[in-house]
Amino acid sequence: MSSSDPSRSTAGSIAAQFTPAKRYYVLAVLTCGYVLNFVDRQVMTILLEPIKAEFNASDTQMGLISGLAFALFYATLGVPVARLADRWSRRNVLSISMATWSAVTAACGLAASFWQLALLRVGVGVGEAGGTPPSQSLITDYFPPEQRTFAQGILATAPNIGILVGLFGGALIAEAYGWRTVFIAFGIPGIFLAILLYFTVAEPVKPKPLVEDNDNLWQSMKRIATIPSFIFIALGVGFAAIPGYGIGVWSPSLLVRVHGMSLVEAGMWLGIIGVVGGSFGNIFSGWLVDKLARRDKRWQLWVPAMGLLIAIPLQALFVMWPESSTFKIGSTTLPTALIFMGLAAVVAVFWVAPSYAAVQNLVPDHLRTQASAVLLLVFNLLGLGLGPLSVGVLSDAFSDFGVYSVRWALLITLSLGFVAAICYAKAAGRYRHTVEN
Repeated sequence: MSSSDPSRSTAGSIAAQFTPAKRYYVLAVLTCGYVLNFVDRQVMTILLEPIKAEFNASDTQMGLISGLAFALFYATLGVPVARLADRWSRRNVLSISMATWSAVTAACGLAASFWQLALLRVGVGVGEAGGTPPSQSLITDYFPPEQRTFAQGILATAPNIGILVGLFGGALIAEAYGWRTVFIAFGIPGIFLAILLYFTVAEPVKPKPLVEDNDNLWQSMKRIATIPSFIFIALGVGFAAIPGYGIGVWSPSLLVRVHGMSLVEAGMWLGIIGVVGGSFGNIFSGWLVDKLARRDKRWQLWVPAMGLLIAIPLQALFVMWPESSTFKIGSTTLPTALIFMGLAAVVAVFWVAPSYAAVQNLVPDHLRTQASAVLLLVFNLLGLGLGPLSVGVLSDAFSDFGVYSVRWALLITLSLGFVAAICYAKAAGRYRHTVEN
């Protein structure tokens, strides 16, 4: 796509409509919404063990309900919902979606059986289909191009905050009041935030496009897919997400089963690691890419590749480090494995903000939300859909290893991160050529 193409981004001029204070207010509201989005999506992580015990489920079933049951509808509905957002109102789609997923999350606390809960998790996925793409597209309009990756980095801290709230807060609530109360407590606030978003966030006024978009949904998806480097970026995101979601969902179970930690301890320490390490990594990677890409656009995708190549060995050490090795913080004894998880948390997210910002830089205005949804389609079908499920299936297959089965399942899944790094490296040159011509 050449710079003379009349469908090129007008985000810089649109961003001039807003003061810095308004931009960062909107960014704060969208980030809070994404926090709740991720809390409601990932709350299953800390509740795997009590739900498994109550419904007498297998690891495969728990991998299904924590991943594929949610991801299948979340990912596939994301593209048509994003098309609606591009053609109608991203603000309206986001507020309706937020109210829906929050209400269904609260209803999960009323499930009477495993399959009822699985069906409700499908409903959460349907609601969340309209969450992330409109947020990313709105940020692109609110912020000028030179601040865009940093702003996406701020938004990308939401999952890390959500991890802390979901893991630690969810563990505390589950221990005191049972796992059902966790869903209710985390679902209700999103309804009120959806109302706030609707009344206080404006849909940016865009100039009339010089080129009419008469493509149908399939034609729009094909157009996005043929943009140079998009396929490799999407594959990089997908293969990075498989081990990312796998270790994210099953880490509490690893710490409980292998290292003998309580649910609250595992939730608290993983939550702290996630919010501190992950938030720093997202913000730093956004700042770093904005700085380095001014010299060479390939850094937009080189940074994700480098982060993955550093993170995978550190995560493998977390998974395999002997449970007999411990250290103390005050009077608290902790597994040494957590040190490697803390280091990995910083670099493991280096791919997130640069990937989404790269795609937003590649596509014209009227395809931005849909492009984000296509990226999330790959991300969630591969990552959320297959990550937790593959670990669960492998863990059941390695059941002869007892409590160590989850350890070997995670180690195998982590190897797919190397495939992601190769995809990012192959995309870098194509990306530079496209955005510079």
